[in-house]
Amino acid sequence: MYGPAEPGDLRSMATPKGMRAQQFLVNDTDAVHVYSDDTHIWVQLRRDVPTDLDIGRTSFKFAICLQPGTAHKLGLELMNVADRNREKSKLKAKAVQK
Repeated sequence: MYGPAEPGDLRSMATPKGMRAQQFLVNDTDAVHVYSDDTHIWVQLRRDVPTDLDIGRTSFKFAICLQPGTAHKLGLELMNVADRNREKSKLKAKAVQK
C-alpha cells in the first residue's frame, strides 16, 4: 500500500493473527490504528518521532479496547464534529469571498 517501510516508520505494523487492521495517518509522525476481530475492537494511537529530528517531542504508543457500543458512539461523535467543522469552514470561506 505504501511501499517498504523503514524501522520505526509509522506505516510498518504487525497485524495480530486473525485481526483486521486499518491505519489512518494524521501527519508525518502520528497515526491511528484500528484492529478488530469478531470480539474485539482495539484503537491504537501512535507517535513516532526520531530523536535526531526532535529530541523534545515524545514518541508513544497507546491502545484501548472498546466495546461495540462505545466504538459506535465514538464514530458518531467524530462524524458529527467533522460535519460541524466542515460547515463552519464553508461559511468562513463564503464570508471571505464577499
